[in-house]
Parts: sequence; structure tokens; C-alpha cells
Amino acid sequence: MQKLSNIAFCCASLIAVISVVWLTFPYAARSAQEVELTATPQGAEMFDDIDLGDFGLVPVLDLMQFYVDSPPLESNSSAKKVRFQGC
Repeated sequence: MQKLSNIAFCCASLIAVISVVWLTFPYAARSAQEVELTATPQGAEMFDDIDLGDFGLVPVLDLMQFYVDSPPLESNSSAKKVRFQGC
């Protein structure tokens, strides 16, 4: 009897999950137009300015130029790596 109730619970759970996915998928799926738009690259001038808090609104082109002019420093492999040891 216990085995039968376990199988019934598993089947009911699967049916519930599949029905929730079936009902909510249309709301989560993208339209063909959105998929096409995200597949084509956009120019940096097409993006809105980014709010950097105290710095204000900064255009994406300025951020890209700053990154090209001063790239991130490479890590020094001889430096001791700090590991988080927990509490």
C-alpha cells in the first residue's frame, strides 16, 4: 500500500510540474521579433547612458574608451592567494 501511494505522489507531482510549465511557458517565451533583435549586434551609440551614481550618467562609448585606454591590471602570479577559510 505504501508503494502505491509513493507512486501516486510522484505521478501527481510530475503532472503538477508539467502543467505549471505548460501554463507559464507562453509568458516566459520571447517573440520572434525579440529573438531577431537580440541576435543582431547593436552599436555602442544605440545604448542608453549608464547611471554610475556619484559620477552621473556616462555614455557607453566613454566607458569603452576608458577600458581601452586603461585595461585591468594582470594578476601577479607570485603574490600569495588569499582563501576564504570560513568562520
